[in-house]
Amino acid sequence: MNPNDTNNPPDPALRAQAETQLANSQPHEVTTRPAEELLHELRVHQIELEMQNEALRQAQQALEESRDRFVDLYEFAPVGYLTLTAEGMIAEINLTAVTLLGRERDKLLNKSLRSLVIAADQDRWVRHIMPIKQQPETSRIELSLKRSDGKVFQAQLDCVGNKPLMRVSLTDISERVRTEALLRESEDKFKYVFDHSNVGKSITSPTGEIHVNQAFCDMLGYSK
Repeated sequence: MNPNDTNNPPDPALRAQAETQLANSQPHEVTTRPAEELLHELRVHQIELEMQNEALRQAQQALEESRDRFVDLYEFAPVGYLTLTAEGMIAEINLTAVTLLGRERDKLLNKSLRSLVIAADQDRWVRHIMPIKQQPETSRIELSLKRSDGKVFQAQLDCVGNKPLMRVSLTDISERVRTEALLRESEDKFKYVFDHSNVGKSITSPTGEIHVNQAFCDMLGYSK
């Protein structure tokens, strides 16, 4: 536009066309409805938006509370939880598993679980997880795992395949293993004393089976 044109009066024809276009572009009801009615609708719409915002806020708060409960249940579960990648690397681990393994979380993430298994059990672990990687299934294995201080504990691993990840629950069964070993040792001792006693002994099981030692057989002249 030429600066000199600012002094020129507007073109009446163009002005009329502009007024007509503006009138045609506005909905008819807007120009004819009372201002009070429009104001009422605006207020109703504002209240609707406030109610929607409050509902969204409550939903967000409920979602955060649910997430917090899940985090608490996951982190402080009575068993350890790990998520492994297809390569067997630790992608996620809860606080219970971190405590069981006696290591810092950041030093466990992206670390191979196989490296925590004692050398004698590593091949068995690899053979165990191979089929789980191929199809979803649940399996269990007992292994010896190493803590950061070098101590070894007996662990039960329940594995669930879920391509491309695998979820593992980790339980310390050291006490159970020790108890079973003591029971086996006690049974072996009892069996030795029972079999080698010079006194004839017999035991009848709840099903009626009779167990006798050699001295008992010698006394009665029967074979076992």
